[in-house]
This record gives sequence, structure tokens and C-alpha cells, in this order.
Amino acid sequence: MKKLIAIASTLLLTASFATPAQSAGVKYSVYQKTLASFSSTATTLTSQQKAQVKAAVEANPDAEKFICTGIRYYSQPMNVNIMVRKRAKAACEYAKQLNPKLSTWYQNKPTQARSYAGKVLLTVKSPDPASVTTSATLDPSICKLQENSRIRKIGDPVPAFTGQAEIRGRYKGNATAFPFAPTVLPITGDIDVAFIFVDWADLPGTKADYDYFKYSAEMFSDFYWMASENKLKMKMHIEDKWHRVAGSYLDFATVSPEEEAQRGEAPKKQVFYDAVVAAVDDEIDFTDIEIVLMAIPTAKSVFVGGPHEFNFNWNGSFETAERTIYDIAAPGDFNIQRTESGTPTWSYFVHEVGHMLGIPHQADEDENKPGSKKYIVTPIGGWDVMSEHGGGQRTMTTWLRWLAGWLDDAQIACTTKEAVGSEFYELTPVNVVGGEKEALVIKLSETKAVVVESRRFDKKFDVETGNSPNGLIAYTVDATRASAQGNQVILSPRDITEYIKQENTWPDWRELDAIFFQGDSIVIEGIKIEAFSIGKNSDVVKVSKVG
Repeated sequence: MKKLIAIASTLLLTASFATPAQSAGVKYSVYQKTLASFSSTATTLTSQQKAQVKAAVEANPDAEKFICTGIRYYSQPMNVNIMVRKRAKAACEYAKQLNPKLSTWYQNKPTQARSYAGKVLLTVKSPDPASVTTSATLDPSICKLQENSRIRKIGDPVPAFTGQAEIRGRYKGNATAFPFAPTVLPITGDIDVAFIFVDWADLPGTKADYDYFKYSAEMFSDFYWMASENKLKMKMHIEDKWHRVAGSYLDFATVSPEEEAQRGEAPKKQVFYDAVVAAVDDEIDFTDIEIVLMAIPTAKSVFVGGPHEFNFNWNGSFETAERTIYDIAAPGDFNIQRTESGTPTWSYFVHEVGHMLGIPHQADEDENKPGSKKYIVTPIGGWDVMSEHGGGQRTMTTWLRWLAGWLDDAQIACTTKEAVGSEFYELTPVNVVGGEKEALVIKLSETKAVVVESRRFDKKFDVETGNSPNGLIAYTVDATRASAQGNQVILSPRDITEYIKQENTWPDWRELDAIFFQGDSIVIEGIKIEAFSIGKNSDVVKVSKVG
């Protein structure tokens, strides 16, 4: 138990304490309140005194110590100590009842200030968020988990594919841990993207459709510029008109996801690609184009989810006069934001192009079967666009950004389970380009880590859901799980099985209760992770050992 030093004065009795562990990296503020007078020999709290204790607890949500001192006038007999000590005990017990997390201490002390005799002084010690000094971090390379999954083993070579023919049949899949597995597309620099509007005589494009999809193209480009820390620029070649495809839209319409399959037989979508090429090849120069994104009229159903191709699958292609393109996407009903349904088309494009670049799928498709729980099938929920692109926060986790090389090592705070003592780390929200530290990675083992990052509502990319996304999130990264095996799993400070209701999201109103508000914490493998402070422009996470 920490030693207490009491100083008596004619005006105030002060209790204070400190240990080297507490003093390192953070200063503390002291709050004091003297309770109203007790009557005669009473040792229980009145309603007024309870209200005063409650006010002290609520005013100090981050308190590390709550000290209750019963005060005896120095010349009173020693047996008065018992009475004032009982009063102090009652005050601390009530504080503990209000906040079970409080560390309380009660005692009795003498004073020469007669006006304090018989009263109880509350002394509350809390860390001062404004004074927190970010703890030193380990070499970030220590926290770079090496993938050891069903598709990629430690030490496997990572080819630098230089062309479409070279990658065919050799690409193992998007990496979930280090090293990143690039495709033929660059992960930094420029990518030329053709954005083509196609319609039919019996389903003509409208100005409203054109405006919606043009906005989608711009949002798609802006997202990657932000998420890549301005390292990847999508050079958008946006057509200024609708291109008419021969025949009826019904000739190409799909009624099941199987007709849009990325692997195996799906001939109908190739017929569509060929028809689009026939309609546009004389007017568009595809010499430099690496990705083709398409827009279709929204008045009728054409595709279910939307056909899309990746450069490493070769299950569909755009065979133009200048070159053959294997990175393609067109939206379907699931990814067209109509009045009451559909996810934004731009976030669908972000998701699918992410895979084209080498960024892994975050759902656990092994568990995607009837009766499976949402928190099992999408273990990071709508907190990552590579999991659900119709969720409330349309962003990417810092782990995926670091893996892709968009976040520099200097922007990552790294520690290990063994190195944790009692440290503080200040984090910048993930969508802030150039943040000093955007993630804390705690390495638990050679294949598992916890990542903590700061989130804020981004009015450009997010939607209002009725719930605040302002705070911290924490999730595990499992390097033994491959893409589409759910290698990122949310750690909830509450009950992960109790979903929160989201507005303006589709197709599911349920969301994982992920946000750490100030004071929230979890314990994982003997490490306590706490949202120490949630500020205006940054958050502070505290990590410490327990047990």
C-alpha cells in the first residue's frame, strides 16, 4: 500500500502520494472536497454527504486513488479516531459502490484547524491528460508479424510480378501479415483508371445516374489518396457521356452471384465485357489504363452483386485494341445506393480495388453459413471497408495501411507483452494524413498482436448512424489466418454479442460495439488496455500489466 503523507494547516489538510511508476510519463492532479458536517456521533452518510461523494466521483472519471480522511482535532481524545475513521470508511465504501473500479483508501488524521474537526476530507488523485508524455516504443520491425497461414508460410518468396502473364497461376493471395504480397498493380505512385458509363436502348442512362456515378468515381479516388497517406493516386479518366451497348440489358442481367463468380464458369459476364469493349473501343484509348470501372443505369436490376475481376484470377477480361485488362468492376443491386437500399458504389469500388492491389478480405468466409453469428462471420464488423463496405465507418484499419506500406514505421508505436509496464501512447485518428503516431501494436506472440487506433467521424466518408464513433478501437491480428478467414477481430469493452443499432447502413442494422470511450478498458493476456483520454484531435491509450 502506498505511503500517505499528511500536512496539517490552519486552512487545509492535504493527502498526497506517488510512486516512481506513477510519476513516469504523467503528472497528476489533485481534487479535494470536505463533506458537510456530521451530527453528534453519527458515522453513516446523510443524503447531502452522499451527493457530495457522488459529485466527486463523477468529476474524476479517471481517478487512480480516492482517499477518505476522517479528521480529529489534535487535542481531542484518541478514541475520537475510531468515530472519524468510520465516517471516512463510509465515504470510501459509497464511492466504491458508485465506481467499482476505484482504488480507495480511508484513514484518520489530526488537525489544528478546529473547523475541520469531525469532518471527512475527500482527496482524489487523477492523471492529468494534458501532461501525458508518450512512452518510448520498440523498433516497429519487432511488431511486424510474419504470415504463417494456409496459403503463405514464413520464408516464402514474395515475387515482384512485372506483367499479367507472369502473375497468372502464381499469386497465392492477398497477405494478412508481413510481408505484403503485391500484385501487378503498384501500391504507391499512380494508377490509370477508366471510368465508363454504359447503357442500353431499353435502359438509358439519366443525368441523375451520371451525377451519382461521377461522384462515386471522385469519392473512390479521394479515399485512396487519404488512406494511402497521399502515396497512391488514382488517375481517373472519367467519360463525359453514356456509351450505348448493343441489345437489351436483359441479355446481360444476372439473377444469382454464381453468374458473376470470380472463379470457375461464369461466361455471362464475359459476354458483357465483350459487348462493352465493342461499344467503346473505337472512342477510348486504353494504352495506359490499368483498371476499368463501369457505371450502369439504376432504374432496373442488371446485376446482383456486380461482376468484378482481379489481375491474378484471369476469370474475365477487357480485350481492347491496345491491351487486355484484368482489373474490372461494375456495380450490382447490392452496391447501388437507391432510395432505401444498397451500399455506396464508391465504397464497393474501394473494396474490390483493394483486393486488386493486394489488400485482404476481412470477413471469415469459412464461417459464412446459415445460422452463423455476425461477430463470427465479420469479426471486425463495419469498422473496415475491406470487411463491410456498407457500414457506418468507411475506412481501413491501420494494420492494413501499415502492411501496404502506406503508414511508415515511424507512425507505429510498438511494444510487446513482455515489455509492457505502465505506459501511455498518444494516437492520431486514422484518417488524418501524416499523423505522428496512428497505431499502437502490442505483440502478444510470434503470430498474434493487438492493434489500438483512434477513430473519429469523418463527414466526407462516413454516415451518421446514431452512435458516436469517436474514441479508440482495439482488435487482434492473427497471422495464422489467411485472407477471407477473418484475421482481424474486434475487442469490445462491453459485450461483443450485444449489437448496437445503426441507422443509414445497409443491408444490416447491427454493428459490433467497438468504441472505447474515455475510461473504457479490456484485459487480454494479462495486459490492460485503457482509453485514458479522448481528446479533440488525439487520444491517449494506457497499457499496463495486471495480476
